[in-house]
Amino acid sequence: MKKESHERHIIDMIFVVALLFLFAMSALMLIAIGSSIYSRGVSSMQKNYDRRTAYAYITEKLRQNDAEGNVSTDTFNKSGAIRIDSTEGGRDYVTYIYDYEGALMEIKARADVENLLPETGQKIMDIDSLEINTLGGGILQITVVLTDGEEITFVTSKRSEKGQTGT
Repeated sequence: MKKESHERHIIDMIFVVALLFLFAMSALMLIAIGSSIYSRGVSSMQKNYDRRTAYAYITEKLRQNDAEGNVSTDTFNKSGAIRIDSTEGGRDYVTYIYDYEGALMEIKARADVENLLPETGQKIMDIDSLEINTLGGGILQITVVLTDGEEITFVTSKRSEKGQTGT
């Protein structure tokens, strides 16, 4: 009779250990699944952030400075750039939005300064390339290739008329 009681305790112990093992495995699986979902969410948010930032930054700069003759395309650092001319405090300034060594950059300087160095601009975000095309009638087609290879192309137009500032 003692032997039967002893075997029952061993089976009970094995059952408890198996149940504990099953609980631990379930917890680890739940953590792994949660981690995967979180990782995909963060990746998706970063991708959306990059997409929105590139588009919003460029269009907002164009809209802020949209007055007759202020916005044009130009060559800066041997590649295409958006040129924004402005006057502040009686001085003329020029702002370039361009890409340099895998980054969207902006530089603002007095218009009379020559030989601006592209590395002195402010880095806005990482990108692979920036292409600006003038389609005529004040319409610009801008293509930004993000670091993940996604290509964002958008068309924007200058909305100002002579003597007015657009929004």
